Amino acid sequence: MWESVMQTWRSGGMLTRLVWVNVGVFLALATANLLDRWTEGALSMLLPSEGAWTLATSWRIEVLAARPWSVLTHMFAHEGLWHLVMNMILLFWMGRVYQAEVGSRRLLSTYLGGGLAGFLAYVLLTQGLRPLQTSGPGFALGASAAVMALFGAMATLRPALKFNLILFGPLPLRTLFWAYMVVDYFALSKGNNSGSNVAHLGGALFGVMLVTQEAKGRNLLAWLEWMLDALFSRSLRVPRRKTSRFKASAQNRWQARDRESSRAPMSDDEFNANRVAREERLDAILDKISRHGYDHLTQEEKRFLFDQSQR
Repeated sequence: MWESVMQTWRSGGMLTRLVWVNVGVFLALATANLLDRWTEGALSMLLPSEGAWTLATSWRIEVLAARPWSVLTHMFAHEGLWHLVMNMILLFWMGRVYQAEVGSRRLLSTYLGGGLAGFLAYVLLTQGLRPLQTSGPGFALGASAAVMALFGAMATLRPALKFNLILFGPLPLRTLFWAYMVVDYFALSKGNNSGSNVAHLGGALFGVMLVTQEAKGRNLLAWLEWMLDALFSRSLRVPRRKTSRFKASAQNRWQARDRESSRAPMSDDEFNANRVAREERLDAILDKISRHGYDHLTQEEKRFLFDQSQR
């Protein structure tokens, strides 16, 4: 089972990895809560359980000083199952089309940049506005700001792209995004969890700014992408061996022709080899987009990318 999990991690794209990290942190927090209850609070005596076992962030300076890592960890932490599910649905929904447009590197940097923008909006506005300090639990966590950044960036990049919604039919992405923003704004007026709503809006506006400034030749994420390249350039890529990949692709094509002519069903080994080769090729195309842009793709690569987006 563990080998299957690791194979999924290695062969999956950046979007899959982001989802896996969020789900993994959620399970770790749930396990910590369970162990603490079974041991009658013994675990919380060793590590403070308040604020998602120190993974959640806060607007209070003294709390931030005690848990500086929470500036990053809060955007991967969820304590409620519904909170996690809604964020992962929107992440997968927006992340698929966004990654196809800009590549896995920009997907990750936008996710992290949106989470940081939401954090700054949350801290600065809560510090300056006393009513925000009395609403909510005093801690902030979740991928909402990061996901909203992807939503805002995609809605600005491809505003006319349409999605089919039950009861509403096909709606432009720009309309869906701004409707979501209006709902968040009115939720802010209720004051139940104003800090989170501020973070959502901050992340969403960052996504809009990212694309509009990119059109003017300014990359707001240049510093973050430089850090990612310097620190994680190898681990962020799926290892690829050109010779074996091309051999596998050629072999899969011949097997596909033989199977089509004989109408024989695909074996499990053939299916897995075909899936891995397809995912490796998709990663190579997305990496090319992140470095050189979509316009540098060949017609065959564009057609392959389009076919994968329809799967």
